[in-house]
Amino acid sequence: MPAGDLPVIRVFAYDIAEIASPAGNRNIPGGSFAFKHIVASGCMMPDPNSPATTSGTLLFEEVRFDLSQGTLPSHVASKPAVITFNLAASGTAISDMRLFLTDDSALRASVSEGLDPGIMQFAPSGSNWRFNLEMPSGIFSRLTTSIPTFQNVFRQDGSNGLLGEDDANSSEFIYLNIVIPLGHPLGSYGVCGSGLLRFGLVFNYYSNAFALGFG
Repeated sequence: MPAGDLPVIRVFAYDIAEIASPAGNRNIPGGSFAFKHIVASGCMMPDPNSPATTSGTLLFEEVRFDLSQGTLPSHVASKPAVITFNLAASGTAISDMRLFLTDDSALRASVSEGLDPGIMQFAPSGSNWRFNLEMPSGIFSRLTTSIPTFQNVFRQDGSNGLLGEDDANSSEFIYLNIVIPLGHPLGSYGVCGSGLLRFGLVFNYYSNAFALGFG
């Protein structure tokens, strides 16, 4: 396949605290109240005045222990981040999408303290917008550094692939959060801090000549 036919995939991040669903505008940067930014590589923070920029990293907020509660919990769960995948250009289609972690060293800082590593929880939700979803430890599936054996990301209606650029061809809403044990060393983690936390998405892709074969 010529290089010009390679798929261009965007990752949109949303604010889980927004009650209004982004459905209907999941293919438009800034098209919904919940839209935050396009997720990209690097350490630059997103510009809230330019929602179509691709400088934002994926943030996991509220990873802190509440000292006002007396007895501390054994683990703390972050506020969930929400993402979708969509195609940015016509002429290609993708299927068999598998999301995983390519590097989880940011979650393993607790191992040096004799503790279990942190985990990344994963909860796809189809077309259902689940605002203020809570993700306590152990309730949802985990992402690992192994490529999943089977597809784990689908189109918003449950179909296997993304065939176009419209809202209907956006992926399902994917909710992610991290859970770390009490005793995890304090500090900033991830690409911009100590250790790495990188996501990978593998998939099959097709030009328009083959795109009618699935859907």
